[in-house]
Amino acid sequence: MPVINISAFAGEKPLITPRLLPATAAKAAFNVRLDDGALTPTKKSELLADTVSDAAHVTIYRHGDEWLSWATTVWATSGPVAQDRLYYTGDGAPKMRVDGDVYGLKVPRPTGALSGALSGGGSGDVQSRVYAYTFVTDFGEESAPSPASALIDWQPGDTVTLSGFEAAPAGREITKQRIYRSQTGSSGTFLYLIAERTAAATDYVDTIDVDDFQEVLPSTDWNEPPDGLSGLVSMPNGMMAGFVGRDVYFCEPWRPHAWPEKYILTCDSDVIGLGAIGSVLVVMTAAHPYIMMGAHPDSMQSQKLEANLPCINSRGIVDLGFAVCYPSNEGLVAVGADGSINLSTRQLFSREEWLSLSPTTIVGGQNAGNYVLFYDALQVDGSRSSGAMLINVSAAEYLVRSREVADAVFYDAASSALYYKRPDGTNLFRFDSPDMPGETLFWRSKEFWLNRPTNFGALQVDLGNGISLVSQAAIAEERAAITAANEIILAADGLNSSVNDDAVNEMAIGSDTLTEFPLYGEVLVSVYGDGKLVRSVSKVGTVERLPAGFQARSWEIAVSANVQVTQVIMAGTIDELRNTA
Repeated sequence: MPVINISAFAGEKPLITPRLLPATAAKAAFNVRLDDGALTPTKKSELLADTVSDAAHVTIYRHGDEWLSWATTVWATSGPVAQDRLYYTGDGAPKMRVDGDVYGLKVPRPTGALSGALSGGGSGDVQSRVYAYTFVTDFGEESAPSPASALIDWQPGDTVTLSGFEAAPAGREITKQRIYRSQTGSSGTFLYLIAERTAAATDYVDTIDVDDFQEVLPSTDWNEPPDGLSGLVSMPNGMMAGFVGRDVYFCEPWRPHAWPEKYILTCDSDVIGLGAIGSVLVVMTAAHPYIMMGAHPDSMQSQKLEANLPCINSRGIVDLGFAVCYPSNEGLVAVGADGSINLSTRQLFSREEWLSLSPTTIVGGQNAGNYVLFYDALQVDGSRSSGAMLINVSAAEYLVRSREVADAVFYDAASSALYYKRPDGTNLFRFDSPDMPGETLFWRSKEFWLNRPTNFGALQVDLGNGISLVSQAAIAEERAAITAANEIILAADGLNSSVNDDAVNEMAIGSDTLTEFPLYGEVLVSVYGDGKLVRSVSKVGTVERLPAGFQARSWEIAVSANVQVTQVIMAGTIDELRNTA
């Protein structure tokens, strides 16, 4: 007699016909983690005390203990210099945020050249000099230099009075000026620092000795970040990257305010978004993806990946650590640091099924190494479908589903936490929070087809780990919250349970507004033969009999539980089942 033994559960592969699925794959999988091979419920979402300022905002970001949000798609990252600085693009010109204050990222350079006047009646060898100066912010950021002054023929004994200094521009905390003078040596002529002073428009008198100079001007070829810079990401060695049109920009290492044009690398098509895996930058465009590699901006090498997989939605780009994923017209694409590229939904969706999810509007996140796809799509029949899919992009492609919806997400790598905001709401939630009780999972097997109608007479369901101490504490907290809420309803006489208290279809007959306590530790396993329910079993760890005389060719097993299930065995007789287990 045949035996069905499921002990290493997997997720959905919707593209494959149910009877042709692998033995442990699912026709349906909701609210379940499969990383340990068992059916383990995901945890409920946790409502945070924090909220966002506007329900219409589509980008959220946690910087320190503060939640920020924007009405546009914003790319934000902590700076390589100081963790209290947040850099972001997408909200107008590039910006920097420090201690709640927002500044334009660019540090304006002085626009006019200095003028020099000689006095003192010097004599001897003539030395031709030029001068320039820079602005310096209170954060230690230095601008590009002013245009160089005209040549000044200096002789020993001369004094040079410099004029033409500009007042410091407002709004960027510019507090100092650095003054540079040219000096010729064996390796050439360079500008060297001779003085730093409080920013002022007053003249400066150069009485610095010929050999009394300091470091060379570092910002000779620095440029301000372009106003249209977008897609900001951090990279190792103090680098950051962004793009404008087809051009990919890199900042001067450890200088996020300086974006030299000499570092620009250009793609064949418009760039849609960026992702970083170590020192490899994945560039997603409207045509082919690229990878750009290097330890310093001046050594970056660009490689075009020969795959016709354009990125169609920057909000769907997710860095999983081992790969950068993005939505294309064909499905979800994963790009590795080695340049490998894979269509990760090849076994999950046809092109038509994928496009029905409206991939141009999905919001991407990550949880436990899986790509989390939040969707809200208009179907052909005029209905809307929404929810989430957790897609395993490794070799064992599968997905599980959740009914959660989101229009803005943020992944915190330090705590491995996915945070999200629901559409038209201001509340923030943590997805699959370890501090919450388990969800009720649902898993339905493939169709097991037999050569001839057969009866299965015995079933056994085995559980794994019980409810942990953390979950028990979360359950107790949940029950206390429900009790408190119900007491408020009772005190206010707000049951709404009387006839004619509410409009038609507002309340079920015989119901009230009290919240029931969820039951935990429950399991329900249903057996189907040829699509008909044969029996449902709630006892675990013991052999349960199935109805005799019922024969079918197609058999399925569905599991609903809020505790871990490790094995389901079904056999023709009790002896066969025990011999298998």
